[in-house]
Amino acid sequence: MNYFRRGQGAATWVLLAALTAAGTTASARQQPGTERAPGESAAAGQAVQPDKGQAYYHFTLGHLYQERGTLFNRPDLLSKAIEEFKLALLYDPASSFLGMELADLYAMTGRWRSAMDEAEQAVNRNPDDAEARRLLGRLYLRMLTADRRQPATADLQQRAIQQFEQIAEKYPRDSGSLLILAQLYRVSGENTKAEETLKKAVALDPNSADANTQLALLYVDLGQYRAAIELLTKVTAQNADPQVLSSLAYAYEQVRDYKSAADAYGRALERDPENLAFRKALGQSLLYSQQYDRALEQFQVAVRANPRDAEAFLRLSQIYRFQNKFDLARENLDKALDLSPDNQELQYNQVLLAEAEGKLPEAVSLVRKILDSPPRDGGTAYTPQDKTNRGIFLEKLGTLHRDQNHFAEAADAFRQMIALDGEVAVRGEARLIETYQENREYENALRESERAVRQHPENRELVMTRASLLASTGDTAAGVNLLSSLLKNTDEDREIWLALAQVNLRGKQFAPAIEALAKAEPFSQSDEEKSYIQFLYGSVWERQKQFEKAEGAFRNALSLNPDSPNSLNYLGYMMADRGVRLDEAVSLIERALERDPNNGAYLDSLGWAYFKQNRLDLAEQYLRRSLERVPNDPTIHDHLGDVYYKIGRIREAQQEWKTALEQWRRLPKNEIEPDEIARIEQKLKEANTKLAQETPEPRR
Repeated sequence: MNYFRRGQGAATWVLLAALTAAGTTASARQQPGTERAPGESAAAGQAVQPDKGQAYYHFTLGHLYQERGTLFNRPDLLSKAIEEFKLALLYDPASSFLGMELADLYAMTGRWRSAMDEAEQAVNRNPDDAEARRLLGRLYLRMLTADRRQPATADLQQRAIQQFEQIAEKYPRDSGSLLILAQLYRVSGENTKAEETLKKAVALDPNSADANTQLALLYVDLGQYRAAIELLTKVTAQNADPQVLSSLAYAYEQVRDYKSAADAYGRALERDPENLAFRKALGQSLLYSQQYDRALEQFQVAVRANPRDAEAFLRLSQIYRFQNKFDLARENLDKALDLSPDNQELQYNQVLLAEAEGKLPEAVSLVRKILDSPPRDGGTAYTPQDKTNRGIFLEKLGTLHRDQNHFAEAADAFRQMIALDGEVAVRGEARLIETYQENREYENALRESERAVRQHPENRELVMTRASLLASTGDTAAGVNLLSSLLKNTDEDREIWLALAQVNLRGKQFAPAIEALAKAEPFSQSDEEKSYIQFLYGSVWERQKQFEKAEGAFRNALSLNPDSPNSLNYLGYMMADRGVRLDEAVSLIERALERDPNNGAYLDSLGWAYFKQNRLDLAEQYLRRSLERVPNDPTIHDHLGDVYYKIGRIREAQQEWKTALEQWRRLPKNEIEPDEIARIEQKLKEANTKLAQETPEPRR
C-alpha cells in the first residue's frame, strides 16, 4: 500500500540527506531516557510520547530506504526501512495506516507471519478501518495458499474468513472484498458459500471479468461445466485473456466438445504464440475432434521447438495411427521411446498401434509385458496411480482376448480388475458382464449384473449395463425402471435418456425410444452429441422400416459429424441391403473402414454391398475377414452363404446357413428375428432341392 511514487535517484538522496540533518534536530527534542545505545534496534527503546512530527520523519525516512532497497535489491536498506517504520509507530501508535505500511513491507520481504501480526494490530487499533481489514484478509489468504504441501490450520482459515465477512457486512457493495471472501471460502472447502458470494459480486457488476471468471472456475471445480462455459464465453467475448480462454477450453474438453475446445485454445495461442502448453493443448483437441492435419501441424511445431519432447512425438504417432499411416506412427513412437524408454503411456501406445494394425496376438504380448513389470517405485505394493494404470492395461488385455473370442481369458483379466477395488473394480464388473453377454452366457451375465448393481446401486455404468442386458433377455420394463431411477433432472440426465432410448429399441418399444431421444436432445450441445442423437433416430426409424425418415436422420448426423463411422456404415448398409445407390453405399462404408479398419460389422457391410454389386470375389474376401472378427454373428454367416450359393458352392452355402440358424437360436428372445430364421430355412430347403437335382441317382 504505497502512497508515494518512486522519484529520481539523485533527488531522493538529497531529500534523505536533508531529513537526516533534520533528524538530528528532532532527536534533540526526544524525551529524556529515550536515547538508544550504539547498535540498539531503532524500535527497541523505551516508550515515548506521541509525536506526529517524529512519526512523519521516521515514516518518510523508512519509505526512502524502502524505495532504494527495492531499486538496488539491497536487503540491508529494507531492514533499515522496517526499523524506521517501527519507530514511526512508536510515535503514532494509534495509526492503522503506519501499521499497514509496516505489514506491507514485511510481506515484501517475505516475512509473512510478521506481516500478519502487524496487520492484526492495525485492525485492533481501528476496527472500522476497512483497508486494514482487507490487508489482513489478503495476508491470511497468502498464508493459506503459500505452501500447498503444508495443510492450513482451521484457525487461520476462520480468522481470514471472519475479517472479510465483517467487511462484506459493513460494505456490501465492495465487490473486491467479496471476491477475496469467495477465495477464502474455496480454500476452506465451503463451496456453497463461495458460490453465493460470487453471485453477489456478479450482481454488483454483471460485466466484471474477475467475478464471472472466479464463478466459472468454481463451476469447473464442481463439475458444472455447462454453467462454466456459459460464463466464460461471456467473459472471453469482452476480455480475451489467454488464461481465461484456456479455462474455457478445459471446460469444453470436460463435456467432450473438442471442436469448441480447439477454437478456444487457438484464440489463446493467438494472444500468446510462444506458449508451448497452449499449442500442445490445441493440437490434442484437434486430434480428439478428428482434425488430424491441423493437429499434425501443431505437434510438428512443438517437436521443432523441443526435439526432446517425448509427449509431442507420442501425439504425432497417435495422429498417424488414426490416419492408418502405421509406419509413420511407429517411427514417431520409437522416437518417443528413445527419449523415455520406461514411460508406460508410450509402452501402452505400442499395444494400441499393434491393435490398430490387426496384430492382436502381438498386442496381447505387449500388454502382458507391461503388466509383468514391477511397481515403478521398486517396491512390492501398488500405489493408487499404479492400480489405476493396471486397471487400464487389464481392461485392454481383456478386450483384446474378447476380440479374438478367447472369452475365458477375457473374463480372467476382468476378474483381476475387480480384485483391485475402487473404480477399477466397477469397470471390471461391467466388462465381465459384457463378456458373458457376448459369449451368450446370459444366466452368468444376469447373476453377475444383479450382484454388481446391488453392491453399487448408484453407479451409472453398471446400472446401464444391467438394463441393456435385461432388455436383451426379454425384460424391457425392468430395464426401463432401473434406468428411470437414475434421472435427477440435471445435465447428467442426457446419458440416462440415451440409455433409455437404446433399451427401448432393444425391446422394440419404438415410441418410448423416440420419446427418450427427444428428452436427450436439449442436453446435447456439441456437434458430436447432436450427431449421435440423429444417428439413434435413424436406427429407430430403420428398425421400423421407415427408410426415408431413417436416411434423413443419418444424413443429418453426417452433416454434424461428417466422419462418424457409425453413421457412415449404417447409412451405407441400409442402402446396400435395399439395393439402392450401391456405388454411394460402397463409398460410405469404405469411409467408415478408413476410421476403423478392423471393425467386423463394417467389413460385413462392405462385403454385403459388393455382393449386391455382383462383385462376388470381393464380397467373399470381406465377409470372411468379418467372420474372423465376429465369428458368432448369424447375419454375417447368412451373407456369406448367399455369396457361396450365387457362385455355385452350394454345400458351403448350406454350411453357412446352418451356422447362421444355430447362432440365431442362441440369441436371447428379444433379439431373435423370426422372419430372418424363416427366410434362412427356406434358402436351406431350396439348396437341398438343388443338390438333390444335381446329384445323379445311383445305378440299380
